[in-house]
Amino acid sequence: MALDDTFTPPAAVAKAGRKALEVRSEKPKSQRAMTPVGLRRAAQLANREPVSVRTLRRMLSFLSRHLVDKQGSTWNEKGKGWQAWHGWGGDAGARWAASTLRKNDSQWFGEWAQRPRNRRLLRHVGR
Repeated sequence: MALDDTFTPPAAVAKAGRKALEVRSEKPKSQRAMTPVGLRRAAQLANREPVSVRTLRRMLSFLSRHLVDKQGSTWNEKGKGWQAWHGWGGDAGARWAASTLRKNDSQWFGEWAQRPRNRRLLRHVGR
C-alpha cells in the first residue's frame, strides 16, 4: 500500500462535504467555519475527487480530535463545528476512512485505533 494510492469518496461522504459548503455559504462571515485546508477537503469530497491514503489518515485524525464539536452549543444551528465536521466528511467520512484504511493500511490503522480518542470516534460511527 502506497501513501499516494487513491480511493473515490462514496456518495454519502460527498453529500456531507457538499452540505458543509452550502451551509457555510449561507452564513454571515462571522459564522463561517473552515480553514483553507478544510475548504479544500470539503470541495474534494463534494466533487468525489480521489483521496489518498495520506488524506484518509488526515481525515480520521481531524475527526477524532473534533468529535467533541458535536456537543458544542451551536451544533444544532449548523455552527462552525458542524460545518467543519461535515466538511471533513462527517460520520460517513469517518466510517469510510476507517473501513478503507482497515483494509488497505492495516498496520497504521491498528496502531491508530488503539488510542482512546480514536476508539471513541470508531464507537461513535459504529466501526
